[in-house]
Amino acid sequence: MVRRKIFSVWSILLIAALSLSVFLPGCEGEIPLGTIEVKATLDGSPWTGDVDYTLTPATGTGFGGTSVDDTFIEDPGDWTCAYISGGPGEFADITPSATQNLAAGGTITFTLNFQSVEVDVSITFVTWSINGTPVPPTPGGPGTFWWVDKDTVVDAHYNVNVGGNNTGKPVTVHETMTIMVHNVGPEGFGDPGSPPIVWHVVNGLGAVQTDPPLTVSNQVATHNGNPVPACTNIILPWCEPVHLDAECDVETEVGATFTKKVNWVRNPQGVNITPLALWDDCVFEIDTIAPFTVFTMVTNACEEVGEGFVDTDPLNDCCADSPMIYIGVLP
Repeated sequence: MVRRKIFSVWSILLIAALSLSVFLPGCEGEIPLGTIEVKATLDGSPWTGDVDYTLTPATGTGFGGTSVDDTFIEDPGDWTCAYISGGPGEFADITPSATQNLAAGGTITFTLNFQSVEVDVSITFVTWSINGTPVPPTPGGPGTFWWVDKDTVVDAHYNVNVGGNNTGKPVTVHETMTIMVHNVGPEGFGDPGSPPIVWHVVNGLGAVQTDPPLTVSNQVATHNGNPVPACTNIILPWCEPVHLDAECDVETEVGATFTKKVNWVRNPQGVNITPLALWDDCVFEIDTIAPFTVFTMVTNACEEVGEGFVDTDPLNDCCADSPMIYIGVLP
């Protein structure tokens, strides 16, 4: 009889303990969380970068993400991913589904899929100018030069068009503008003994300008294809063409047409400058030059579209060589 009572008491305690473990779980009774992964593709290939999206549970408050790939540890249940903005090209969809069930201890993956946008970017040379005033190419014949005095800038103008069906969509255009400079000596009749011209790299922030005004960034000057920092001296020997570039990115949009002006070289103070003027609105400036020395310039330019865009006609990405201009520097 006593044993039965003891057994009954223990049975009741065991049942109570089991009941408490269900309704008042301890550390060992907590429901495991799950893992949410958010990834992206561009034209079917993995892509990582900045993109805005939200993750929202069936009950409760959601939150936002700002980049991919990213991982979140969250409560089990149904979760919905929604694209907000950013990413490359054009947003397509979310796979395998925008709403998925996250099991305790499990993992779900939302993949944001993007497609490249087709555009047609093109560029043409417009004119040379001196201090912003257009001038025709130098006519043929000895002595037909454009003579420049101190505080004079020689620049070139180009027209850029970004065509496509996604009018208004932001796009970054990478631009490479090139000049081939040729030191032809005093009054265009130099000889191997003629002194070299020395150009000084400025790479000023106002050297590349657009109309209408657009954001220009990542500007760099190059010599024979190699980046050169500001204050570098470029030697232009007699009768040896020198290849110089200005590269930059321009923030524009599909459907835009704009004019770009590059202030290639400034003659700050005439010959043998001391000290350098270091103007902030040109790519190069003349440091040292003999009186009446002449140099020629020919320019061309090329355009490339940024990530998430495909150029449908690469044949018009570059313009042909411009007409040659002869520049003579007065003492």
